[in-house]
Amino acid sequence: MGYILCQVKRAKTPYYIESISMNIYSIEELCYYIYHNIYLLDETIINEGLCFWIKNELNLTRLYQKLFRLLDERGNIGEFILPVFKEINYLSFAEFKEINKQLKVFEEQPEVVRLKMKGDYLFNHEKYINAIRVYTQAQQKSKDSNLGAQFLGSIYNNMGCAYVRLFQTEEAFECFGQANEILHSGASLRSYLYSAYFNKGKDIYERLCEETRVDSKTKQEMDDKIRKAQEVVLPRDIDQLLDGWTRSYHRNTGL
Repeated sequence: MGYILCQVKRAKTPYYIESISMNIYSIEELCYYIYHNIYLLDETIINEGLCFWIKNELNLTRLYQKLFRLLDERGNIGEFILPVFKEINYLSFAEFKEINKQLKVFEEQPEVVRLKMKGDYLFNHEKYINAIRVYTQAQQKSKDSNLGAQFLGSIYNNMGCAYVRLFQTEEAFECFGQANEILHSGASLRSYLYSAYFNKGKDIYERLCEETRVDSKTKQEMDDKIRKAQEVVLPRDIDQLLDGWTRSYHRNTGL
């Protein structure tokens, strides 16, 4: 694990990054966030508020002036973040060239695709509530796009996965149902049936398996997975487990 020595004073009042529910206190933390979260760089962080925070809290007046001018010119994200990295020489030229390349590919995508990529990124980093919010935006915009039903189905599927991680089984069941109606794949059907079992119960699960004509081999595999999922063995130190669950809940929801 490496360490970065702060070259500029820390802020008394942090800058709050809404997308991942996190406070940052220094230019080093800002650079770290930008470098490791390029799919989350949007108006929720690149805005006047960030510029004023850099001036008022970090006393970086010249950087503030550069960024405010770039913000007014509405250039691309790469142009905006370059001065931030240069302020403390955070990246080598090769590193910045690589991140700028990734940003260019990202910015060339249609807005709805960028939203899904952002949602997937949040999901993979266990920010499930924020991921669902982004997926909802992508879902609405997808209906007006020309990307086809498969793309919309993938959004519903991923949103269902996020609801599962939050143990919101009813919402997950609805999402997986929508995904299966669109995708008609073996994977989408299994997700739908699994969610039916854990939300609607065994009887509904069995009825849906019959209605969708699940073959005996697939049915047996699903039954085995459901049985294993219910075989929960609690550890001796239950207090430590509950404490871990609580911390995980706060990290994943931002609450």
